[in-house]
Amino acid sequence: MIKILLIEDEFIIAKDIKTQLNKNNFAEIDVANNFDTAISLYSRSSYDLVISDINLNSDKDGIDIITEFSKINKAPVVYLTAYSDSDIIKRAEKTMPFAYILKPYNNNQLKATINLALLNFKKDVDLIPENQENTSKLTLLTSREKEILIILSTGKISKEIADLLNISINTVEQHKKNIKKKLNLKTVGELINFTMSTRLFEI
Repeated sequence: MIKILLIEDEFIIAKDIKTQLNKNNFAEIDVANNFDTAISLYSRSSYDLVISDINLNSDKDGIDIITEFSKINKAPVVYLTAYSDSDIIKRAEKTMPFAYILKPYNNNQLKATINLALLNFKKDVDLIPENQENTSKLTLLTSREKEILIILSTGKISKEIADLLNISINTVEQHKKNIKKKLNLKTVGELINFTMSTRLFEI
């Protein structure tokens, strides 16, 4: 189970996100609603991901917090915001976030974005070189198959993928079977290695 630090000062939103991500043991969530609490938690614990609202009701916003985090250690960041103002985005980009989620969000989008951010971060950390031949094979897959391949590569089992995408486990298994056949691969490990050697996360 992944561990996430959520920085959000709106109680209802924080509670909703925590409830959704706690379902099916998707993630363990710590919540901070201000700069000091966020710094304290981040300094004492190791997190797989940080989700931060940009606009906080204080003199320090989410971007300020993430900037401070970068002095402690590196974790992938997903910004949650109700704004798409270009000046705010320019400030945020300096902290090198892996994704943005605009409010109002939906829960499937939230989980899919988290999975994608984790995959991107792992790819950056591992510095896995791109295999252009494998990348070209992505054209053989449907959009749904690519989506499942991405989520599968973050370590999710079929039931978790089914819950995340609101489809049956049998449907997930059939997709996995089709993917293996198209790519001429036999195991989940081979699927993960294939994904990590491509630019699927950018498509």
